[in-house]
Parts: sequence; C-alpha cells; structure tokens
Amino acid sequence: MFNNFWGFDMKKTLIALAAAASLATSGAAFAQATITGFMAAGYGVSTSGGAATATTGGFGVDTAEIYITAKEDIGGGLTAGGTMGIGGLERAGGYTSNAAGAGYGTYGTNYTMYVQNAMGKLTVGSVKSGDYVSGGLASSGVNYYDFGDFGNFGARSRRDVFTLDMPVGPITLTLSHQEAANQVGEFNGAEGSTGQRISVVSASYTEGALKANTQYFTYDNQGTGNTTAANVFRLSGNYNLGMAIVGAGMQRATYDSSATGTNYGLSASAPMGPLTLGAMAGWRVTDGFVAAKNGTLNSFSLSAVYALSKRTGVTGQYSSWDKELTSTNKGSLALLLLTHSF
Repeated sequence: MFNNFWGFDMKKTLIALAAAASLATSGAAFAQATITGFMAAGYGVSTSGGAATATTGGFGVDTAEIYITAKEDIGGGLTAGGTMGIGGLERAGGYTSNAAGAGYGTYGTNYTMYVQNAMGKLTVGSVKSGDYVSGGLASSGVNYYDFGDFGNFGARSRRDVFTLDMPVGPITLTLSHQEAANQVGEFNGAEGSTGQRISVVSASYTEGALKANTQYFTYDNQGTGNTTAANVFRLSGNYNLGMAIVGAGMQRATYDSSATGTNYGLSASAPMGPLTLGAMAGWRVTDGFVAAKNGTLNSFSLSAVYALSKRTGVTGQYSSWDKELTSTNKGSLALLLLTHSF
C-alpha cells in the first residue's frame, strides 16, 4: 500500500558476512542483501502555466537512486527484512550551497523494516508514497514522470508509518497508523504538534486479470474553515484485457467544514512488442469552498516506452494541465529520457 519503489529488476546479490557466520554456527539464520537502482537522463522542457507563464528546458539527469534490501529467515516460520533508499545522486556534487547550478547532497528516501509469517506482515518505516490516482493500479502500469505532483493531483509528504497486512485468500486487509510530515522521527509525534495523525483501513484484491484497492483515512487534530482534512476515501483498480490494460482511480478528501476535493483518473496502456503506449486523463473537482476555489481542473498525460532490453529503455512523455481555476493558461511538461535499472 505504501510502497513507492521503482519496479527494479534485481541482479546484484550480496551475502552479508555476519549472516553467513551466523548460518554456519547456528544453522538457523540466512540473510541476503540485494542492491537495486534506477537511472534516467535526457531532455525535458516545462511551462509553468498560471497567471504568468515561463518555459524552461535543457539536458540533464532526471533520477539516480539506489535501494538496499535485506531479508532473513529467523526461524519459526518468521521472515524479517527491510529496505533503505538513497536518492539525490543526480544532484550530488560536493557543493555546500543550493545556489543555481550547485549540487545538492544525497538524502534518504523510503525506509521500511518488517516481520512476516503466513498470518500477516508487520511493517514500520518512513515513506513518501506515490500519488494514488496517477500512479499505482490506476495508472495501468505506466510511470508518468512528475504528473502526480504537477497534474492537479496534489503534493505528497513523507510520513512515519506502522502497518499490518493480513492476507485472506485473494484479499489483503491492511490496518495502518501514520504520522504527519512535521512529526517524522523517533519520539516526535502528535503530542505538542499541529500535525495530523492518520488511521487507515484498506483492502486489496487480486484475482486473475483484475486488481483493485480501496482505502479510508481518518485524521485527528482537525482545524476549522476547511483548512485541514477530516477523512479521505480512495478507490482504484485495473483490468488486463490481453491486448491492453485499462485502469481508473478516485480520491475524495473531505475537510473539517465539509468542503471536498476529489481527484479522478482514467488510463490505458497497450504493449506492442518492445513498445508500450500509455495515456491518462485526470480531473480535480473542488466544492464547498469559497466560490473562487470551487471548480474543475483538467489534465492529461501521454507516454511511449521502448524497451531496448530488460533493464534499458527510452521514454517519451507529454503532460498538460489546467494550472489555476482563474486562468486559461496551462502548465505542460515534455520529456525524452534514457532509463536503466539494475
């Protein structure tokens, strides 16, 4: 549910020396670590849209990140493991400032640790989940670069999470507790903070060609005047038709004074040998706010991915979105990237 990792092909496998020693002496534990990564570089151009427009573009590295994943059989039917991510490698350069043209330092991305048996999986971590409507099941398996953040679906934040997954046949039930972005870190919670904690109930279904998910969020520390969220309902899914995958998703946020903001998405992807074409249309509808903030913002994204091999490909994408309710100008983004995973 909270996984925001790329679908890497795992290749490079390392056996941890400490685990090997433990295995040799006890005969019980076996630990394995894998290193995966993703890189994307090419050309991009974007238009800001809104009341004032500005266009920027150029060549460069879009993404460069690695993930280290460990897994151990601890006996008694239990498995333990975790994942640590390192991002920002495309911007690291040893600079001490973030001035124009200077590099940024690397940073930690998603981190999770889990214990699992046949009855379920307990996970703790700190994650920034992908956008629900423009990613995941609703995207029909296509990665739309930056569309979730810019295409009217809203920004996302990092959260500390505590999650319990319980499989029941083709259904997985999930209970989760999350703490807000300004509460990330040990001993840092809602006590004495203005951030909102979140309780989540979720169910996922996978059977044959159909995949579906639904989630319900409730928030504490609610304010007034539609400034904070009260609850969120989500629903998404996709169906594999053989020649194409079709997907849909929605997310409705209800605020503390009953205003609502709802995101909708429809998508399709079609594989044609090494080429996969994808398209997504999105809408954000707001209601119950002051008149100037009520209305509909539209967006769409088109994608073409050509696989040069199992791990290397070329991606082209064009996205467009209504930037503001009070302006007819649109924001846009065009990318042509060479990608590689390992």
